[in-house]
Amino acid sequence: MEDIAKVGLDNEMDLIIAHKRSMKLAELLGLSLSAQTSFATAVSEVARNTIENGKSGSLVLGVDGQKHNKQIQFIVAAIKNDKNAGNNMNGLEYAKKLVNKYSVSSTDSETFIELFYAVPHVVKMDMNRRDEWRTIFRNEPSFSPYEEIKRQNERLQEMSVRLQKSEAQYKTLTNSLPLMIFSMQPDGLLIYANEWLIRYTGESIDSLNAMQWKQVVHQEDYDAFILFFNKKIPPDAATIKTQARIKQHTSGEYLWHQISVSPFLNERGELQYWIGYLVDIHAQKVFEETLKDNIELKQVRDELKDNQGKLEKYIGELNQSNFELQQFAFVASHDLQEPVRKLMLYSDYMLNRYTEHMDPKGIEYLRIIHSVSGRMRTLIQDLLAFSQINKSQIHFDEVNLNKVANYALQDLQLAIEDKKAVVNIEQLPIVDGDESLLRQLFENLITNSLKYCRCDVQPEINISYQRVGNNHEIIFKDNGIGFDEKYTPQIFKLFQRLHARDQYEGTGLGLAICLKIVEIHRGSIRAASSEGNGASFYVTLPIRTS
Repeated sequence: MEDIAKVGLDNEMDLIIAHKRSMKLAELLGLSLSAQTSFATAVSEVARNTIENGKSGSLVLGVDGQKHNKQIQFIVAAIKNDKNAGNNMNGLEYAKKLVNKYSVSSTDSETFIELFYAVPHVVKMDMNRRDEWRTIFRNEPSFSPYEEIKRQNERLQEMSVRLQKSEAQYKTLTNSLPLMIFSMQPDGLLIYANEWLIRYTGESIDSLNAMQWKQVVHQEDYDAFILFFNKKIPPDAATIKTQARIKQHTSGEYLWHQISVSPFLNERGELQYWIGYLVDIHAQKVFEETLKDNIELKQVRDELKDNQGKLEKYIGELNQSNFELQQFAFVASHDLQEPVRKLMLYSDYMLNRYTEHMDPKGIEYLRIIHSVSGRMRTLIQDLLAFSQINKSQIHFDEVNLNKVANYALQDLQLAIEDKKAVVNIEQLPIVDGDESLLRQLFENLITNSLKYCRCDVQPEINISYQRVGNNHEIIFKDNGIGFDEKYTPQIFKLFQRLHARDQYEGTGLGLAICLKIVEIHRGSIRAASSEGNGASFYVTLPIRTS
Protein backbone atom coordinates (compact mmCIF):
# COMPACT_ATOMS: atom_id res chain seq x y z
CA MET A 1 0.00 0.00 0.00
CA GLU A 2 1.21 3.53 -0.84
CA ASP A 3 0.50 5.79 2.16
CA ILE A 4 -1.10 9.15 1.34
CA ALA A 5 -2.48 10.57 4.62
CA LYS A 6 -2.50 9.71 8.32
CA VAL A 7 -4.83 10.62 11.19
CA GLY A 8 -4.31 9.96 14.91
CA LEU A 9 -7.42 8.58 16.60
CA ASP A 10 -7.71 9.94 20.12
CA ASN A 11 -11.18 11.47 20.50
CA GLU A 12 -14.48 12.24 18.77
CA MET A 13 -13.01 15.26 16.94
CA ASP A 14 -10.65 12.90 15.15
CA LEU A 15 -13.64 11.05 13.68
CA ILE A 16 -14.57 14.20 11.78
CA ILE A 17 -11.03 14.53 10.44
CA ALA A 18 -10.94 10.83 9.48
CA HIS A 19 -14.27 11.10 7.65
CA LYS A 20 -13.23 14.32 5.89
CA ARG A 21 -9.89 12.93 4.67
CA SER A 22 -11.45 9.63 3.57
CA MET A 23 -13.96 11.56 1.47
CA LYS A 24 -11.14 13.70 0.03
CA LEU A 25 -8.95 10.76 -1.03
CA ALA A 26 -11.94 9.02 -2.63
CA GLU A 27 -12.72 12.26 -4.45
CA LEU A 28 -9.12 12.50 -5.74
CA LEU A 29 -9.46 8.99 -7.15
CA GLY A 30 -12.58 10.02 -9.06
CA LEU A 31 -15.11 7.99 -7.07
CA SER A 32 -18.76 9.06 -7.15
CA LEU A 33 -20.26 10.93 -4.22
CA SER A 34 -22.14 7.84 -3.06
CA ALA A 35 -18.94 5.77 -3.25
CA GLN A 36 -17.05 8.46 -1.35
CA THR A 37 -19.72 8.42 1.35
CA SER A 38 -19.74 4.61 1.59
CA PHE A 39 -15.98 4.40 1.99
CA ALA A 40 -15.80 7.28 4.49
CA THR A 41 -18.70 5.81 6.52
CA ALA A 42 -16.97 2.42 6.73
CA VAL A 43 -13.77 4.11 7.91
CA SER A 44 -15.66 6.17 10.50
CA GLU A 45 -17.42 3.11 11.95
CA VAL A 46 -14.18 1.19 12.52
CA ALA A 47 -12.39 4.34 13.75
CA ARG A 48 -15.20 4.90 16.26
CA ASN A 49 -14.61 1.43 17.73
CA THR A 50 -10.92 2.27 18.12
CA ILE A 51 -11.69 5.45 20.07
CA GLU A 52 -14.34 3.72 22.21
CA ASN A 53 -11.78 1.08 23.24
CA GLY A 54 -10.06 3.83 25.22
CA LYS A 55 -6.60 3.47 23.71
CA SER A 56 -4.88 5.62 21.14
CA GLY A 57 -4.97 4.41 17.57
CA SER A 58 -4.19 5.62 14.10
CA LEU A 59 -5.66 5.66 10.60
CA VAL A 60 -3.52 5.47 7.46
CA LEU A 61 -5.18 6.18 4.11
CA GLY A 62 -3.57 4.97 0.92
CA VAL A 63 -3.94 3.20 -2.39
CA ASP A 64 -3.09 -0.31 -3.53
CA GLY A 65 -2.49 -1.43 -7.11
CA GLN A 66 -0.59 -3.64 -9.52
CA LYS A 67 3.12 -3.68 -8.80
CA HIS A 68 4.41 -3.38 -12.36
CA ASN A 69 2.24 -0.82 -14.11
CA LYS A 70 1.16 1.09 -10.98
CA GLN A 71 -2.56 0.98 -11.80
CA ILE A 72 -4.69 1.64 -8.73
CA GLN A 73 -7.20 -1.09 -7.89
CA PHE A 74 -8.23 -0.22 -4.33
CA ILE A 75 -8.44 2.69 -1.95
CA VAL A 76 -7.30 1.40 1.44
CA ALA A 77 -7.87 2.43 5.06
CA ALA A 78 -5.59 0.82 7.67
CA ILE A 79 -6.79 1.31 11.28
CA LYS A 80 -4.53 0.30 14.15
CA ASN A 81 -5.81 0.09 17.71
CA ASP A 82 -3.11 -0.02 20.39
CA LYS A 83 -5.12 -2.61 22.28
CA ASN A 84 -6.61 -5.98 21.46
CA ALA A 85 -10.21 -5.13 20.53
CA GLY A 86 -11.49 -8.60 21.40
CA ASN A 87 -15.11 -8.96 20.41
CA ASN A 88 -15.82 -5.23 20.51
CA MET A 89 -15.87 -4.69 16.74
CA ASN A 90 -19.47 -3.67 16.05
CA GLY A 91 -18.30 -0.98 13.66
CA LEU A 92 -16.46 -3.56 11.57
CA GLU A 93 -19.64 -5.59 11.17
CA TYR A 94 -21.32 -2.59 9.57
CA ALA A 95 -18.22 -1.58 7.58
CA LYS A 96 -18.03 -5.05 5.97
CA LYS A 97 -21.22 -4.29 4.10
CA LEU A 98 -19.80 -1.08 2.61
CA VAL A 99 -16.38 -2.23 1.35
CA ASN A 100 -15.24 -4.88 -1.13
CA LYS A 101 -12.90 -6.72 1.19
CA TYR A 102 -11.22 -6.40 4.56
CA SER A 103 -8.59 -8.03 6.76
CA VAL A 104 -8.18 -8.24 10.55
CA SER A 105 -5.09 -9.23 12.52
CA SER A 106 -4.64 -9.09 16.29
CA THR A 107 -1.95 -9.58 18.90
CA ASP A 108 -2.04 -9.25 22.67
CA SER A 109 -1.20 -5.55 22.35
CA GLU A 110 -2.98 -4.32 19.21
CA THR A 111 -5.60 -4.89 16.51
CA PHE A 112 -4.96 -4.04 12.86
CA ILE A 113 -7.86 -3.71 10.39
CA GLU A 114 -7.63 -2.96 6.66
CA LEU A 115 -10.63 -1.90 4.54
CA PHE A 116 -10.40 -2.14 0.74
CA TYR A 117 -12.78 -0.24 -1.55
CA ALA A 118 -12.47 -1.02 -5.27
CA VAL A 119 -11.76 1.77 -7.75
CA PRO A 120 -13.94 0.90 -10.80
CA HIS A 121 -11.74 2.70 -13.32
CA VAL A 122 -8.01 2.67 -14.05
CA VAL A 123 -5.94 5.37 -12.33
CA LYS A 124 -2.27 5.57 -13.25
CA MET A 125 -0.07 6.41 -10.28
CA ASP A 126 3.55 7.55 -10.33
CA MET A 127 5.76 9.32 -7.80
CA ASN A 128 4.65 12.76 -8.98
CA ARG A 129 0.98 11.97 -8.47
CA ARG A 130 1.55 10.47 -5.03
CA ASP A 131 3.52 13.56 -3.99
CA GLU A 132 0.79 15.80 -5.41
CA TRP A 133 -1.87 14.05 -3.31
CA ARG A 134 0.24 14.23 -0.16
CA THR A 135 0.78 17.93 -0.78
CA ILE A 136 -2.97 18.43 -1.10
CA PHE A 137 -3.54 16.87 2.33
CA ARG A 138 -0.66 18.82 3.90
CA ASN A 139 -1.89 22.14 2.54
CA GLU A 140 -5.61 21.58 2.91
CA PRO A 141 -7.08 24.34 5.14
CA SER A 142 -8.07 23.25 8.63
CA PHE A 143 -11.82 23.28 9.27
CA SER A 144 -11.39 23.86 13.01
CA PRO A 145 -8.77 25.10 15.51
CA TYR A 146 -8.53 21.52 16.82
CA GLU A 147 -7.46 20.18 13.42
CA GLU A 148 -4.90 22.96 13.01
CA ILE A 149 -3.38 22.22 16.42
CA LYS A 150 -3.34 18.50 15.68
CA ARG A 151 -1.70 19.08 12.30
CA GLN A 152 1.02 21.27 13.81
CA ASN A 153 1.62 18.66 16.51
CA GLU A 154 2.01 15.92 13.88
CA ARG A 155 4.55 18.04 12.01
CA LEU A 156 6.51 18.65 15.19
CA GLN A 157 6.55 14.91 15.89
CA GLU A 158 7.85 14.20 12.37
CA MET A 159 10.59 16.80 12.80
CA SER A 160 11.51 15.25 16.14
CA VAL A 161 11.84 11.80 14.56
CA ARG A 162 14.06 13.15 11.78
CA LEU A 163 16.22 15.02 14.28
CA GLN A 164 16.63 11.92 16.45
CA LYS A 165 17.64 9.90 13.38
CA SER A 166 20.21 12.53 12.38
CA GLU A 167 21.67 12.61 15.90
CA ALA A 168 21.87 8.80 15.97
CA GLN A 169 23.77 8.76 12.66
CA TYR A 170 26.21 11.42 13.91
CA LYS A 171 26.84 9.46 17.13
CA THR A 172 27.42 6.25 15.17
CA LEU A 173 29.91 8.02 12.92
CA THR A 174 31.91 9.65 15.72
CA ASN A 175 31.97 6.45 17.79
CA SER A 176 33.34 4.51 14.82
CA LEU A 177 36.35 6.83 14.37
CA PRO A 178 39.48 6.12 16.48
CA LEU A 179 39.43 9.66 17.87
CA MET A 180 38.09 11.44 20.93
CA ILE A 181 35.48 13.86 19.54
CA PHE A 182 33.38 16.43 21.36
CA SER A 183 31.09 19.40 20.67
CA MET A 184 30.65 22.44 22.85
CA GLN A 185 28.49 25.54 22.96
CA PRO A 186 29.98 29.00 22.30
CA ASP A 187 30.11 29.49 26.09
CA GLY A 188 32.41 26.46 26.46
CA LEU A 189 29.97 23.91 27.88
CA LEU A 190 30.17 20.41 26.42
CA ILE A 191 27.01 19.25 24.64
CA TYR A 192 28.36 15.97 23.20
CA ALA A 193 31.28 13.61 23.72
CA ASN A 194 31.77 10.31 21.90
CA GLU A 195 32.39 6.97 23.60
CA TRP A 196 36.18 7.17 23.09
CA LEU A 197 36.39 10.34 25.19
CA ILE A 198 34.09 9.01 27.93
CA ARG A 199 36.00 5.73 28.20
CA TYR A 200 39.43 7.38 28.15
CA THR A 201 38.70 9.99 30.84
CA GLY A 202 36.21 7.92 32.86
CA GLU A 203 34.12 11.08 33.24
CA SER A 204 30.65 12.04 32.05
CA ILE A 205 29.77 15.23 30.17
CA ASP A 206 28.20 16.67 33.32
CA SER A 207 31.25 16.01 35.46
CA LEU A 208 33.63 17.48 32.87
CA ASN A 209 31.48 20.61 32.67
CA ALA A 210 31.19 20.90 36.45
CA MET A 211 34.96 20.63 37.09
CA GLN A 212 35.96 22.36 33.81
CA TRP A 213 38.23 19.40 32.95
CA LYS A 214 40.49 19.98 35.99
CA GLN A 215 40.27 16.32 36.99
CA VAL A 216 41.68 15.10 33.64
CA VAL A 217 44.12 17.81 32.41
CA HIS A 218 47.66 18.04 33.80
CA GLN A 219 48.11 21.03 36.13
CA GLU A 220 50.99 22.47 34.07
CA ASP A 221 48.94 22.39 30.85
CA TYR A 222 45.60 23.49 32.29
CA ASP A 223 45.86 27.27 31.78
CA ALA A 224 46.49 26.91 28.03
CA PHE A 225 43.90 24.15 27.66
CA ILE A 226 41.05 25.93 29.44
CA LEU A 227 41.19 28.84 26.97
CA PHE A 228 39.02 26.65 24.74
CA PHE A 229 36.26 26.55 27.35
CA ASN A 230 36.00 30.05 28.84
CA LYS A 231 34.84 32.16 25.89
CA LYS A 232 38.37 33.18 24.90
CA ILE A 233 38.06 31.85 21.33
CA PRO A 234 37.11 34.56 18.80
CA PRO A 235 33.84 33.66 17.02
CA ASP A 236 35.48 34.18 13.61
CA ALA A 237 38.47 31.95 14.37
CA ALA A 238 39.43 29.06 12.11
CA THR A 239 40.77 25.74 13.41
CA ILE A 240 42.80 26.23 16.61
CA LYS A 241 45.26 23.68 18.00
CA THR A 242 47.11 23.18 21.25
CA GLN A 243 48.74 20.34 23.17
CA ALA A 244 48.09 19.09 26.70
CA ARG A 245 48.53 16.00 28.85
CA ILE A 246 45.22 14.20 29.47
CA LYS A 247 44.75 11.66 32.27
CA GLN A 248 43.93 8.09 31.23
CA HIS A 249 41.27 6.67 33.53
CA THR A 250 42.43 3.05 33.58
CA SER A 251 46.18 3.68 34.17
CA GLY A 252 46.11 7.09 35.87
CA GLU A 253 48.87 8.30 33.51
CA TYR A 254 48.88 11.70 31.81
CA LEU A 255 49.47 11.25 28.07
CA TRP A 256 50.12 14.00 25.54
CA HIS A 257 47.27 14.83 23.17
CA GLN A 258 46.82 17.34 20.38
CA ILE A 259 43.53 19.25 20.73
CA SER A 260 41.94 20.81 17.64
CA VAL A 261 38.79 22.96 17.78
CA SER A 262 36.88 24.14 14.68
CA PRO A 263 33.77 26.35 14.40
CA PHE A 264 30.50 25.04 12.92
CA LEU A 265 28.56 27.84 11.23
CA ASN A 266 25.02 27.98 9.88
CA GLU A 267 24.11 29.14 6.38
CA ARG A 268 24.28 32.78 7.54
CA GLY A 269 27.82 32.39 8.83
CA GLU A 270 26.71 32.47 12.49
CA LEU A 271 28.52 30.31 15.04
CA GLN A 272 26.37 27.38 16.21
CA TYR A 273 28.90 25.37 18.21
CA TRP A 274 32.51 24.16 18.24
CA ILE A 275 33.71 20.71 17.18
CA GLY A 276 36.83 19.36 18.86
CA TYR A 277 39.21 16.40 18.44
CA LEU A 278 41.78 14.89 20.81
CA VAL A 279 44.53 12.82 19.15
CA ASP A 280 47.10 10.81 21.10
CA ILE A 281 50.59 12.19 20.29
CA HIS A 282 52.27 10.91 23.45
CA ALA A 283 54.76 8.72 21.61
CA GLN A 284 55.97 11.62 19.51
CA LYS A 285 56.30 13.94 22.51
CA VAL A 286 58.27 11.36 24.49
CA PHE A 287 60.65 10.86 21.59
CA GLU A 288 61.05 14.59 21.07
CA GLU A 289 61.94 15.19 24.69
CA THR A 290 64.19 12.12 24.95
CA LEU A 291 66.09 12.75 21.74
CA LYS A 292 66.36 16.55 21.98
CA ASP A 293 70.05 16.52 22.95
CA ASN A 294 71.00 13.09 21.58
CA ILE A 295 72.88 13.54 18.29
CA GLU A 296 73.34 9.79 17.76
CA LEU A 297 69.58 9.29 17.53
CA LYS A 298 68.95 12.19 15.13
CA GLN A 299 67.70 9.85 12.41
CA VAL A 300 65.05 8.44 14.75
CA ARG A 301 63.97 11.98 15.65
CA ASP A 302 63.68 12.88 11.95
CA GLU A 303 61.51 9.83 11.38
CA LEU A 304 59.38 10.90 14.32
CA LYS A 305 58.89 14.34 12.78
CA ASP A 306 57.90 12.70 9.53
CA ASN A 307 55.36 10.54 11.36
CA GLN A 308 54.05 13.59 13.15
CA GLY A 309 53.68 15.35 9.78
CA LYS A 310 51.69 12.39 8.49
CA LEU A 311 49.53 12.53 11.60
CA GLU A 312 48.85 16.24 11.10
CA LYS A 313 48.01 15.55 7.44
CA TYR A 314 45.57 12.83 8.58
CA ILE A 315 43.94 15.27 11.01
CA GLY A 316 43.62 17.84 8.22
CA GLU A 317 42.05 15.26 5.90
CA LEU A 318 39.71 14.20 8.68
CA ASN A 319 38.67 17.81 9.30
CA GLN A 320 38.04 18.33 5.57
CA SER A 321 36.08 15.07 5.32
CA ASN A 322 34.02 16.03 8.35
CA PHE A 323 33.35 19.48 6.87
CA GLU A 324 32.15 17.96 3.59
CA LEU A 325 29.95 15.52 5.50
CA GLN A 326 28.48 18.35 7.57
CA GLN A 327 27.82 20.49 4.50
CA PHE A 328 26.10 17.68 2.67
CA ALA A 329 24.13 16.60 5.75
CA PHE A 330 22.99 20.20 6.18
CA VAL A 331 21.72 20.37 2.60
CA ALA A 332 20.13 16.92 2.72
CA SER A 333 18.47 17.59 6.11
CA HIS A 334 16.60 20.48 4.54
CA ASP A 335 15.22 18.15 1.90
CA LEU A 336 16.32 20.24 -1.07
CA GLN A 337 15.40 17.69 -3.65
CA GLU A 338 11.66 17.88 -3.04
CA PRO A 339 11.18 21.68 -3.34
CA VAL A 340 13.42 21.82 -6.41
CA ARG A 341 11.39 19.06 -8.06
CA LYS A 342 8.21 20.99 -7.28
CA LEU A 343 9.66 24.17 -8.80
CA MET A 344 10.46 22.32 -12.01
CA LEU A 345 7.10 20.53 -12.09
CA TYR A 346 4.93 23.59 -11.62
CA SER A 347 7.02 25.95 -13.75
CA ASP A 348 6.96 23.41 -16.59
CA TYR A 349 3.21 22.98 -16.14
CA MET A 350 2.64 26.74 -16.33
CA LEU A 351 4.88 27.09 -19.39
CA ASN A 352 2.89 24.40 -21.17
CA ARG A 353 -0.59 25.51 -20.11
CA TYR A 354 -0.72 29.22 -19.25
CA THR A 355 1.75 31.12 -21.44
CA GLU A 356 -1.10 32.63 -23.48
CA HIS A 357 -2.36 34.29 -20.28
CA MET A 358 1.02 35.82 -19.34
CA ASP A 359 2.99 38.77 -20.64
CA PRO A 360 6.44 38.19 -22.23
CA LYS A 361 8.29 39.34 -19.12
CA GLY A 362 6.42 36.85 -16.94
CA ILE A 363 7.16 34.04 -19.40
CA GLU A 364 10.84 34.99 -19.38
CA TYR A 365 10.98 34.95 -15.57
CA LEU A 366 9.20 31.58 -15.49
CA ARG A 367 11.70 30.09 -17.93
CA ILE A 368 14.55 31.40 -15.81
CA ILE A 369 13.00 29.71 -12.74
CA HIS A 370 12.69 26.42 -14.66
CA SER A 371 16.30 26.61 -15.89
CA VAL A 372 17.75 27.50 -12.48
CA SER A 373 15.74 24.70 -10.85
CA GLY A 374 17.19 22.21 -13.34
CA ARG A 375 20.71 23.30 -12.50
CA MET A 376 19.98 23.00 -8.79
CA ARG A 377 18.62 19.46 -9.24
CA THR A 378 21.77 18.46 -11.13
CA LEU A 379 23.93 19.94 -8.38
CA ILE A 380 22.05 18.04 -5.65
CA GLN A 381 22.34 14.78 -7.58
CA ASP A 382 26.09 15.32 -8.12
CA LEU A 383 26.58 16.14 -4.44
CA LEU A 384 24.74 12.96 -3.50
CA ALA A 385 26.89 10.92 -5.91
CA PHE A 386 30.08 12.46 -4.47
CA SER A 387 29.09 11.84 -0.83
CA GLN A 388 28.08 8.21 -1.47
CA ILE A 389 31.53 7.20 -2.73
CA ASN A 390 32.62 5.49 0.47
CA LYS A 391 35.79 3.41 0.56
CA SER A 392 34.49 1.22 3.39
CA GLN A 393 31.48 0.13 1.35
CA ILE A 394 33.11 -0.90 -1.94
CA HIS A 395 34.02 -4.45 -2.89
CA PHE A 396 37.14 -5.14 -4.94
CA ASP A 397 37.04 -7.90 -7.50
CA GLU A 398 38.31 -8.66 -11.00
CA VAL A 399 36.66 -6.17 -13.37
CA ASN A 400 36.79 -6.39 -17.17
CA LEU A 401 37.15 -2.79 -18.35
CA ASN A 402 35.89 -3.72 -21.83
CA LYS A 403 32.49 -4.56 -20.30
CA VAL A 404 32.63 -1.41 -18.18
CA ALA A 405 33.28 0.71 -21.28
CA ASN A 406 30.41 -0.92 -23.18
CA TYR A 407 28.01 -0.34 -20.29
CA ALA A 408 29.07 3.29 -20.16
CA LEU A 409 28.44 3.72 -23.90
CA GLN A 410 24.98 2.18 -23.51
CA ASP A 411 24.12 4.60 -20.69
CA LEU A 412 25.38 7.57 -22.72
CA GLN A 413 23.95 6.47 -26.07
CA LEU A 414 21.52 9.38 -26.37
CA ALA A 415 24.16 11.98 -25.53
CA ILE A 416 26.62 10.44 -28.00
CA GLU A 417 24.02 10.36 -30.78
CA ASP A 418 22.97 13.91 -30.00
CA LYS A 419 26.56 15.13 -30.41
CA LYS A 420 27.11 12.77 -33.41
CA ALA A 421 30.27 11.68 -31.64
CA VAL A 422 32.62 8.80 -32.54
CA VAL A 423 33.98 6.72 -29.65
CA ASN A 424 36.87 4.32 -30.37
CA ILE A 425 37.86 1.79 -27.71
CA GLU A 426 40.96 -0.40 -27.83
CA GLN A 427 41.29 -3.69 -25.98
CA LEU A 428 41.28 -2.90 -22.26
CA PRO A 429 42.65 -4.98 -19.35
CA ILE A 430 41.09 -6.75 -16.40
CA VAL A 431 41.76 -4.77 -13.21
CA ASP A 432 41.19 -5.13 -9.50
CA GLY A 433 38.42 -2.75 -8.42
CA ASP A 434 34.76 -1.97 -7.85
CA GLU A 435 32.76 -2.32 -11.07
CA SER A 436 30.07 0.26 -10.29
CA LEU A 437 32.64 2.95 -9.38
CA LEU A 438 34.78 2.24 -12.45
CA ARG A 439 31.67 2.43 -14.61
CA GLN A 440 30.92 5.85 -13.11
CA LEU A 441 34.55 6.87 -13.81
CA PHE A 442 34.22 5.98 -17.50
CA GLU A 443 30.84 7.72 -17.80
CA ASN A 444 32.13 10.94 -16.19
CA LEU A 445 35.24 11.13 -18.40
CA ILE A 446 33.27 10.41 -21.61
CA THR A 447 30.61 12.94 -20.58
CA ASN A 448 33.33 15.52 -19.94
CA SER A 449 34.67 15.05 -23.48
CA LEU A 450 31.17 15.33 -24.97
CA LYS A 451 30.46 18.48 -22.97
CA TYR A 452 33.59 20.34 -24.09
CA CYS A 453 33.55 19.39 -27.77
CA ARG A 454 34.06 21.97 -30.55
CA CYS A 455 30.91 23.07 -32.36
CA ASP A 456 32.56 22.97 -35.81
CA VAL A 457 34.27 19.57 -35.49
CA GLN A 458 32.70 16.12 -35.10
CA PRO A 459 33.59 14.92 -31.57
CA GLU A 460 35.98 11.97 -31.46
CA ILE A 461 36.92 10.14 -28.26
CA ASN A 462 39.67 7.49 -28.18
CA ILE A 463 40.09 5.19 -25.19
CA SER A 464 43.36 3.27 -25.23
CA TYR A 465 45.54 1.25 -22.87
CA GLN A 466 49.19 0.77 -22.08
CA ARG A 467 51.16 -0.84 -19.29
CA VAL A 468 53.51 1.45 -17.37
CA GLY A 469 55.72 -0.43 -14.92
CA ASN A 470 53.47 -2.16 -12.39
CA ASN A 471 50.43 -0.11 -13.35
CA HIS A 472 47.64 -0.12 -15.89
CA GLU A 473 47.24 3.19 -17.69
CA ILE A 474 43.96 3.97 -19.49
CA ILE A 475 44.00 7.07 -21.72
CA PHE A 476 40.89 9.07 -22.60
CA LYS A 477 41.75 11.42 -25.50
CA ASP A 478 39.34 13.81 -27.28
CA ASN A 479 39.49 16.52 -29.94
CA GLY A 480 37.53 19.11 -27.95
CA ILE A 481 38.27 22.69 -26.92
CA GLY A 482 41.05 21.71 -24.53
CA PHE A 483 42.38 23.96 -21.76
CA ASP A 484 45.53 25.73 -20.57
CA GLU A 485 47.60 23.23 -18.55
CA LYS A 486 48.20 25.85 -15.84
CA TYR A 487 44.63 25.09 -14.74
CA THR A 488 45.26 21.33 -14.39
CA PRO A 489 45.26 21.30 -10.54
CA GLN A 490 42.02 23.30 -10.51
CA ILE A 491 39.88 20.97 -12.68
CA PHE A 492 39.88 18.12 -10.13
CA LYS A 493 38.68 20.27 -7.23
CA LEU A 494 35.10 20.48 -5.98
CA PHE A 495 32.94 23.10 -7.73
CA GLN A 496 35.84 24.36 -9.89
CA ARG A 497 34.92 25.47 -13.43
CA LEU A 498 37.10 26.92 -16.22
CA HIS A 499 34.16 28.25 -18.24
CA ALA A 500 31.05 30.29 -17.52
CA ARG A 501 27.81 28.34 -16.94
CA ASP A 502 26.13 30.02 -19.91
CA GLN A 503 28.86 28.56 -22.17
CA TYR A 504 29.01 25.01 -20.80
CA GLU A 505 26.63 23.41 -18.32
CA GLY A 506 27.86 21.54 -15.27
CA THR A 507 28.32 21.67 -11.50
CA GLY A 508 32.11 21.31 -11.21
CA LEU A 509 31.79 17.89 -9.52
CA GLY A 510 32.33 15.43 -12.40
CA LEU A 511 36.15 15.35 -12.37
CA ALA A 512 36.24 15.66 -8.55
CA ILE A 513 34.22 12.42 -8.44
CA CYS A 514 36.71 10.83 -10.88
CA LEU A 515 39.62 11.80 -8.61
CA LYS A 516 37.90 10.32 -5.56
CA ILE A 517 37.14 7.05 -7.36
CA VAL A 518 40.74 6.69 -8.61
CA GLU A 519 42.20 7.43 -5.17
CA ILE A 520 39.94 4.76 -3.61
CA HIS A 521 41.46 2.32 -6.14
CA ARG A 522 44.97 3.37 -4.98
CA GLY A 523 45.62 4.96 -8.38
CA SER A 524 46.06 8.42 -9.84
CA ILE A 525 44.64 10.62 -12.59
CA ARG A 526 46.31 13.41 -14.52
CA ALA A 527 45.41 15.58 -17.51
CA ALA A 528 47.32 17.01 -20.47
CA SER A 529 45.97 19.57 -22.90
CA SER A 530 46.35 22.85 -24.73
CA GLU A 531 43.68 25.31 -25.78
CA GLY A 532 41.91 24.27 -28.99
CA ASN A 533 43.75 20.91 -29.29
CA GLY A 534 41.65 18.55 -27.18
CA ALA A 535 42.43 16.99 -23.82
CA SER A 536 43.86 13.69 -22.58
CA PHE A 537 43.16 12.12 -19.20
CA TYR A 538 45.51 9.40 -17.92
CA VAL A 539 44.04 7.01 -15.32
CA THR A 540 46.63 4.85 -13.56
CA LEU A 541 45.54 1.75 -11.61
CA PRO A 542 47.91 -0.69 -9.85
CA ILE A 543 48.34 -4.18 -11.30
CA ARG A 544 47.15 -6.85 -8.89
CA THR A 545 49.99 -8.91 -7.43
CA SER A 546 49.31 -12.31 -5.90
